[in-house]
Amino acid sequence: MHDSILRQPMRWFRVEGPVSRQEYLQLGFALGFLKYFVEVLVVGFLTGRFFTPLDFVNPWLNSKAEFLNDMPGAAVVWLLFTLPFVAVAVSMSIRRASDAGLSPWLGLAMLVPLVNLLFMSVLSIVPTYDPELEAELDLSSAAVTAAFTPPALQEDDDVAVPRYGDHGLSRTAAFMRGLGAGCAMQVFTGLVSVWVLQEYGFILFFTAPVVAGAISGAVFNRGYRWRKRSLFGLIALMNFVSFVLMLAVGLDGAICLLMAFPLLFPLSFFGGLAGRAIVGVMHKGRDDRRGMIGAAIMLPLCLLLEPLDDQRALHRVDTTVLIDAATPEVWQQVVAFPEITEQPAWFFRLGIAAPIRARIEGTGVGACRFCEFTTGAFVEPITTWQAPKDGSQLGLLAFDVTEQPLPMEEWTPFSGLHPPHLDDGFVSRRGQFLLEPIGNGKTRLTGTTWYDIDVRPRLYWKAWADPTIHAIHYRVLGHIQNVCEEPIESESRLGR
Repeated sequence: MHDSILRQPMRWFRVEGPVSRQEYLQLGFALGFLKYFVEVLVVGFLTGRFFTPLDFVNPWLNSKAEFLNDMPGAAVVWLLFTLPFVAVAVSMSIRRASDAGLSPWLGLAMLVPLVNLLFMSVLSIVPTYDPELEAELDLSSAAVTAAFTPPALQEDDDVAVPRYGDHGLSRTAAFMRGLGAGCAMQVFTGLVSVWVLQEYGFILFFTAPVVAGAISGAVFNRGYRWRKRSLFGLIALMNFVSFVLMLAVGLDGAICLLMAFPLLFPLSFFGGLAGRAIVGVMHKGRDDRRGMIGAAIMLPLCLLLEPLDDQRALHRVDTTVLIDAATPEVWQQVVAFPEITEQPAWFFRLGIAAPIRARIEGTGVGACRFCEFTTGAFVEPITTWQAPKDGSQLGLLAFDVTEQPLPMEEWTPFSGLHPPHLDDGFVSRRGQFLLEPIGNGKTRLTGTTWYDIDVRPRLYWKAWADPTIHAIHYRVLGHIQNVCEEPIESESRLGR
């Protein structure tokens, strides 16, 4: 090795060229230590908690989300910080597998939790593949076989030798094959995950796009190494066609698919580059269709690991407004507010459930509040009833959520489509309204929702859920603010 791979960062991301086990170990330990060191410092600074080595090696990304549960922005940055390390790990593992004489497709096992830890250990031990030694072993094996084979059964020397690749295919034909292979992989994995196993997990949203992109890129480049711009066009079209097919087969609705695509697109592009490299320079002229088929089979099988990542945690969202009214007046509107007549924001009009009105049956603890949305009503038994008697007292209305409507109405060509994630992908557990007098007859009103999500990776989907809940809060709190301040505005106009 002329120069340490640690000094050649451009080699980390390129899915080309061999990587020895010494280089694999060097870079693996160096980047692992760097990532852990940064995460220990950041988590400690933001939360005051210690991010242990066991937390770091835990294969489930969701278990780490709790450290930044109340900081959605930091959680998204953490996810983005992790992606380059994942890309380097996959790149180095593909090349290390090829260097060891194994199928480079095995490198995609780095995207499978638990399996990746075992696979890294194996790649750190297996020596570099020696083609001359293998040729000698093949000759010896052939000689032994020939010596013990009856003459009548020996084959003729004039046999066709299969050549690697489909050199006769035009670019259009290769493009269509790659498109079909990638789309089939995406849609099939989605059907198995959603409708058979009812899992919206790491494999579906993280591993599947990389593997589908790799298979698509590999099939496209089997006979000829096409330009990268053609590959990127293929991957972009594959994602679009997969989107249409998922809608057509009723896999999911347009809203959720659009929300997933910012994650799927870059991952599938990286997969396309990996597949192109696997069948290109690294392949050494051998046909490795069995490795590609193995990667395709691995994907749905790995979905069986998803139930192991069953770590649901409560997430909290707080939204505050200042109201020019005393706490007793604000309390009356918090308990039950009249219909919101203001037109919903554009994202609510796309199908996301929007609040309309609230009513209550009874008073005090044990009463039941019904908050009606465009998709149905939340049933909210009251657990804390602290009504302010005058403008100097705090008010607190807390409640559990025992029933909730669908979080959205999906856009789909099928009427009544009901993907499983609409039932338990997002679940509101409890909520509260806190009224704080701040002097001069004004009130600080804070609405809080505790929820959990069962769609993974949660760090990504939480980045969608928190702003949506804030928007719901603002619609309710803003309406309460307008109702409470309207008499004041009217008196001001009369006074003028």
